Amino acid sequence: MSSGAPSLTERVARLPTTPGVYLFLNAKGTVLYVGKALSLRARVKQYFAGHDSRAMVPALVREIQDVQVVLTTTEKEALILENTLIKKHQPRYNAKLRDDKNFLHLRLDLRAPWPRLELRRNLRSDGARWFGPYHSAARARQTLDAVQRHFPLRRCSDRTLNSRTRPCLLHQMKRCTAPCVGAVKRETYIEDAEEAALFLAGRSGELTARLSRRMLALAEQERFEEAAQVRDLVRAVEATVERQRVVDRTLADRDVWGLFREGDRAVAAVLPVRGGFLQDPLVRWVDGALHEDEVLLSTLLNQHYDPGEGEDPRERIPPELLLAVRLDDREALEELLSERRGTRVHLRQPLRGDKLHLLELAARNARERFMGGTSDEDRRQRALDALAKVCRLPGPPRRIECFDNSNLQGSDPVSSMVVFVEGRPHRASYRRYRVKTVEGIDDFGTMREILGRRYKRAIAEDDLPDLVVVDGGKGQLSAARAVLAELGLHELPAIGLAKARGEKRRGKRDALDRIVLPEIKDPVRLRATNPALRMLQRLRDESHDYAVRYHRQVRTRRALTSALEEIPGVGPARRKALLMALGSAKAVALASPGELAAVPGVGPRVAAIIHAAMHPVGENTGEE
Repeated sequence: MSSGAPSLTERVARLPTTPGVYLFLNAKGTVLYVGKALSLRARVKQYFAGHDSRAMVPALVREIQDVQVVLTTTEKEALILENTLIKKHQPRYNAKLRDDKNFLHLRLDLRAPWPRLELRRNLRSDGARWFGPYHSAARARQTLDAVQRHFPLRRCSDRTLNSRTRPCLLHQMKRCTAPCVGAVKRETYIEDAEEAALFLAGRSGELTARLSRRMLALAEQERFEEAAQVRDLVRAVEATVERQRVVDRTLADRDVWGLFREGDRAVAAVLPVRGGFLQDPLVRWVDGALHEDEVLLSTLLNQHYDPGEGEDPRERIPPELLLAVRLDDREALEELLSERRGTRVHLRQPLRGDKLHLLELAARNARERFMGGTSDEDRRQRALDALAKVCRLPGPPRRIECFDNSNLQGSDPVSSMVVFVEGRPHRASYRRYRVKTVEGIDDFGTMREILGRRYKRAIAEDDLPDLVVVDGGKGQLSAARAVLAELGLHELPAIGLAKARGEKRRGKRDALDRIVLPEIKDPVRLRATNPALRMLQRLRDESHDYAVRYHRQVRTRRALTSALEEIPGVGPARRKALLMALGSAKAVALASPGELAAVPGVGPRVAAIIHAAMHPVGENTGEE
């Protein structure tokens, strides 16, 4: 028996099958990744057995030199510990949520003698009320100004408050009740502060009810001027509420999560609904988003709904969260969030109705923010870099040419070539081809003919691309590479893009297109959000549409020409005269009897026969 330490494989095999958290470490002892599992042994073995399809796993596994585990009693305990350890170690391979603890917040300390609203960036546990976060300083200041208009709280510092001898300009503008000179009773001032807190918390129903009671009490005391001021405040609050969009007739509180990702970057858009009204969206950027959507979203929820010091968890965590995907650890996460909030929290995945529309709105918000936060040039370059990595190219491909064929049951076969330069369509370089040597349905033969024609000319003109893409699997790619080899272009990179039709027919609805590489047995499968796959799909779709449009033109032209050949009295000479005079068979079909009669050798009688043949009885020709 060996007296040495057990190997990593042996240690993984000995891991317990209980819930817990696992940590992967590199040779320096740095934590690379933190994850949770119901069965530690089964989950960790998936990494080393190659059963985890996430793109980051092969790179991660190559770096792992040690595995540490922490046992827990339940999956909920594992969720809590996972969140704590991710915050502590900031592992390289975990999604990095940009922390909102440094976003702007509004702070209101109701215990102070004369509370005031302050803009603060760092949350802390000090017993005050904190509102936010606000993702932009402009939005935070707009909110502060709106509150000051309705609830005239002081803005000055404690030092200024204690040293002032007469009211400032804000008092004259009715934006402050001037507690500095004793112009307001403390009880009244505290009422204003509490109502400002209700306004900021979105509890408009409770606020208007409270203000209405106060207005009636003042009226009964015949303090009509003060009652009128409160009445105006009620109207102002109601007007603010009316400007918001009612998205829930049940007046419920919930958060709606939308996610958009491209490669290892993602944006989560959170739409807060409070009292049935849609509030200002909160946008969170995520760097290193290498996980599946279910895993990524679970991590985001765990981190986002971990209330900071001083935050009220009932305001931070609503009773319902709407998600676009079903989480594997939904029950454990529901239990954890319910415990944090103090009342039941539900995670739901709506499939229809208004809630589904809210999810779609959140997804559009996430996509819009992602596109607005990244330039077109940046996205194209990331796609080209990713494509170079996947296709094992020496560098990003500057010029890419993609081919597709089109025919109708073997008739009128055509092909198209679409060109992208620096990731953009270069339409001046698009080409379309009539197939000359192939009859019937023969994709391989068509590919051989068209690529041969294209690259013989490309060699002569020194106009070769950096990458050739063919629509199809191994067969189409083999045919393409054989043509390139015959022309001496052995080093010209070529790949195939195979559709997932077969897998979808077998019931795998989420199957994606696969990238077929030469001399690689298994196709490369990328997630739907991978920028390389998206660029290839755009190329393929553009090529397909271009080929289909050309095929329709060819088919229409042939049909018109055939119709012209079948007209009695129209022989080769007259057909030639018609086509030369009018330009095409389509123009002949659209011509009036007078235009047809004007063609040399046709005359009125034959023109009438041609027009009648091209426009059967009952057909609307558009003529009057």
